[in-house]
Amino acid sequence: MSTSPRAGRSRPSICRNGVVLPLSEPPTLHIFLSAVEHGVRQCSPGAGPASRIGAVAFIHRFGAPLNPHVHFHCVVVEGVFEADAAGGVHFQEARGLSPEALGEIQATARIRLLRALTQRGLLERADAQAMGAWDQGGGSSLDASVRIEAEDRDNLERLLRYCARPAIALERLREIDPRHLVYESVKPGR
Repeated sequence: MSTSPRAGRSRPSICRNGVVLPLSEPPTLHIFLSAVEHGVRQCSPGAGPASRIGAVAFIHRFGAPLNPHVHFHCVVVEGVFEADAAGGVHFQEARGLSPEALGEIQATARIRLLRALTQRGLLERADAQAMGAWDQGGGSSLDASVRIEAEDRDNLERLLRYCARPAIALERLREIDPRHLVYESVKPGR
């Protein structure tokens, strides 16, 4: 059984009046993973409605220059798991996770997220409708370009270490005098 994980990154970075909305609350990640699960299930022949994805999610609250930037890194198994009649678990490998299918997953997640923010009073309905029509994902993106074979344990470990990395890399922090520290950005000019 091959259960190749695929790495994904979701960036629901919505800002209103200079204030980053609280997208790190649990419903946001649940909305995203539910959309992923539905999309992967659709691409898994023979999978039933009770099948579930396997995923590990990491919540990041900062971007590379330490700016507030809430986003998720998720490692998702490319298929779904389903209980069988004997009490075991059967794996249904996903086929056809094409760029179009990934685009549909992103669009579904965006629609659900905007609806949830509107229902909670965090976003005006008109703003949500405008954001839903934006190019480039309407304030969110899904990047599933990294795919690692199940047997490639070294690259899987490297991917998980990348996803689990802390916001501050100590090797980029240096003391310029006893009272001041400088953090060197990965991206020059930021």
